[in-house]
Amino acid sequence: MHIADRLELPAGYCARPFRGAADFPAMAEILTDHRLRNGEPERVDAAQIESSYRHLERCDPELDIFLVEHEGAPIGYGRSMFDDLTTGRELMVFFPLRSDHVSAALFHGIAAGVEAHAAKYVVDASHTRFRSDARHPGPGEPASGEAAWLESRGYEAAHWSAALVRPHLDDVPARELPPGVELRPATHEQLRTIMAAHLEAFRGEWDFVEPNEAAYAWVLDDPYCDPTLWQVAWADDEVVGQVKPFINHDENEERGYQRGYTEYISTRHDWRNRGIAGALLARSLLALRERGMTSAALGVDTNNPGGAFHLYRSLGFELQAYLAVYVKPFQT
Repeated sequence: MHIADRLELPAGYCARPFRGAADFPAMAEILTDHRLRNGEPERVDAAQIESSYRHLERCDPELDIFLVEHEGAPIGYGRSMFDDLTTGRELMVFFPLRSDHVSAALFHGIAAGVEAHAAKYVVDASHTRFRSDARHPGPGEPASGEAAWLESRGYEAAHWSAALVRPHLDDVPARELPPGVELRPATHEQLRTIMAAHLEAFRGEWDFVEPNEAAYAWVLDDPYCDPTLWQVAWADDEVVGQVKPFINHDENEERGYQRGYTEYISTRHDWRNRGIAGALLARSLLALRERGMTSAALGVDTNNPGGAFHLYRSLGFELQAYLAVYVKPFQT
């Protein structure tokens, strides 16, 4: 059964199957609008959607992806997929909607169908849960909007992330790498080694998924990937920390600013709390400034055991929005 056939939508809306590349431009516009509503500024284009879907795993495009239309125009999309974590299987409930069509009736009609469709991926119900996310006023604050609707469906906020922006690139603090650690340019033959070190740095985190080829390709094939901006720290022949900045020039042209992103930040486990991340992030800000950027943005897990949230705030980044990661147990 196709996932679109499981959705019970309000009058005026209909769901249909995914049509491949022809849908990518509309999906990019919907996802960009969704991110802006969540306080995440990064613009998405069709090339990024195509790259992401080229490496899509644990999802059957023939049955698990849908678009929602209103008066013949796409206003939302979604898919059924899963991740296998060390704690069990997570069934992803993901369906961005255009802001001018967000309503409780549409939200619940889609969520119920996505949850029902995901049941086919359950192997061990006792170690399976649903996962979704939504913008939230913040820890300790009452939920509103989509976050409140998730809670009404039995979801609970389990983790928190935040969108941060440094509104200018003036007065970047000087941060030095520790003795024995040096910065080296990222060469083509090192890219896989650098990516492997990044993925390994997150082993043991709550959302860690064992990496495979798609995990590497997802970043390296992104149209905005620019290794000439990467800040990679080495100790002898080992990568001990990294920040991989990028610039979304299409976003900057569309919105009239000059912003870069300082994302994909990691430090090897046995090198944490030695100032590596702070030094690399400061260098990333300077690198973006040298490219003509005047502000920077990033996202962070606020519960990061290395204290990343507080580090980024100390380097001049300002909180823009909280995002809550919601989970609920799968019940037969």
